[in-house]
Amino acid sequence: MEPPQNTGRFTERVNSLLTNFFGHDGIKLEARDGEDKVTVKFEVTRDGKAAYNLSEGECSLIAFCYFMAKLDDPESKGKDLIIYIDDPISSLDGNHIFFMFSLIESLIAKPIKKNGANSYRYKQLFISTHNLDFLKYLKRLSIPSKKIPAGEGKTKNASDHEYFMIERNGASSNVLLMPSYLRDYITEFHYLFHQIYKCKDQAAAADSHEPFFGFGNNLRKFLEAFLFFKFPYHDDKSDAFERIKKFFGEEEDTAVALVNRLNNEFSHLEAVPDRSFKPVEIPEIAKVANYVLDKIYASDKVQYNALLKSIGEPERTE
Repeated sequence: MEPPQNTGRFTERVNSLLTNFFGHDGIKLEARDGEDKVTVKFEVTRDGKAAYNLSEGECSLIAFCYFMAKLDDPESKGKDLIIYIDDPISSLDGNHIFFMFSLIESLIAKPIKKNGANSYRYKQLFISTHNLDFLKYLKRLSIPSKKIPAGEGKTKNASDHEYFMIERNGASSNVLLMPSYLRDYITEFHYLFHQIYKCKDQAAAADSHEPFFGFGNNLRKFLEAFLFFKFPYHDDKSDAFERIKKFFGEEEDTAVALVNRLNNEFSHLEAVPDRSFKPVEIPEIAKVANYVLDKIYASDKVQYNALLKSIGEPERTE
């Protein structure tokens, strides 16, 4: 990478990124004249003194901020750039993940308005990572749109991006389309909600029966997470059973039946091993799924509709 043209302004930009996005005001990049008084070299300083024994994380941050500052250099700015960012959070702790995402979003991915239309700072953008937390944030990046056919000579806007996964196969690797369980769901919580939602219509079992067979475990795990955040207080008496009764109503027989079936039939076979030799009760599962979904909707319509949006379903208005 060629050195920047205006070294003074460039180092100010690097140090500004280090301070504003990552809070590292002790580490700075300083420009020094070379021995020939013509070339320029850079030195990393800590509290005004030459810094030695930098951690891998500090090296990664300085290198990345240097790269980001180079994007504003006259040789790069305004060009059709192809940008590849390889695992920028490598060697960084969890506190830096969100700040790294914010830096990429605000300085690279966020569109620029020109004549009322969106334009972008790059021609192509590639970002790779092995960190699932960072992947979760990357799904929130601003994404360009493209026109695709919509039938009858019409077009519609669609996101112009794709998710891939690198799979190691012995001494070689393959690039594959990312499977839906990683691509479509931000968290396991969203996935569990979607599996329960798929069971609300018993006719859906004719096309896809898997959600119905996994309904017990999915419902148990979803309610454990959902009700823990709904009622975060915990003591010896505040177990999952008590939380379910509190949310669904202690006086409702349906809530008690839900707990019993959840704990004794749907998600466990040890106490009733003969249960595994019987067909799955599709109508009963659909009834319980609708009961749970209706209770969540009645409790918080905004949250319920946000969950629907997260799995690509239309909002509920009834």
